[in-house]
Amino acid sequence: MTEFVDTHVHFWDHRVEGLHWRYLDPEFEHPRLKGMHRLDAPQFTAAELRVQAGVHAPDRIVHIQSCVERVPGLETAWLQSMADEQGAPDAIIAQAHPADADIASVIEANAGHRLLRGVRDMLSPATIDTDAFAGGFDLLADAGLSLEVLVPYPKFDAVCALADRRPDATLILGHAGQPVRRDRDYFKEWSRGIHLVASRPNVVVKISALASGADPDWSVDSIRGWAEHCIECFGADRAMFGTNWPIDRLFGSYTALVEAYLEIASPLTATERRALFSATAARVYRLDDPVLDTLDSRR
Repeated sequence: MTEFVDTHVHFWDHRVEGLHWRYLDPEFEHPRLKGMHRLDAPQFTAAELRVQAGVHAPDRIVHIQSCVERVPGLETAWLQSMADEQGAPDAIIAQAHPADADIASVIEANAGHRLLRGVRDMLSPATIDTDAFAGGFDLLADAGLSLEVLVPYPKFDAVCALADRRPDATLILGHAGQPVRRDRDYFKEWSRGIHLVASRPNVVVKISALASGADPDWSVDSIRGWAEHCIECFGADRAMFGTNWPIDRLFGSYTALVEAYLEIASPLTATERRALFSATAARVYRLDDPVLDTLDSRR
């Protein structure tokens, strides 16, 4: 297999003070992801990931924010310390909400960490089309940070508006635009939206979480059309695979998921496969750039 950059991984360590992984609480309820508390263990880091991944262990790891922080920047600091000691993760995507009034201070709290590459906003469906969000997005773009949004297709117009607003910034459409249903009508509307967002050259799609409760008994064939449409619209140079691990362990093994991606990508050229599995991610997350051009380095 070609080099694999896993673009969507979550770590935890319950010994770290000030961080709380709510989705691991027994009482936590999610509309689609049932029983996430069954994933819980004292810690889940690169070592545990590699054991679960087996022969398909990723060569490099992009960590996506996943916890509640007592103070902004605490998760990033913990992950940077882990990377300095253990060599993983290879890039950090922090938590931030562009529409919040304190977005500037949140950026400042995360800035300066060597592996910081961007932020993800889990609240984006509710705020992405507001003036406050646009203003916060400007600050992220000015800081050289990518923004990953987690929005369904009815909000794709807002993603396009942001991309048009700042063509110098990188937007990442997380989890393939969250296709939460698997019927023909939904696919029709979602696919139109994907085609629209793909027309913006500064938007990248992350093909991940295609099971994640909407398709718990997934197969290669059941996710193929969704993945192929993303690749067809964005092109391999603006699409990248991720596992959403260990969350998607609820629906199968790491090996099965990576091998599904390999089968879906098998008709493509070697260059296209390389892009999907590593090259796009390396470019988007600047994995070969040891120093982030953030506020600190611009002073």
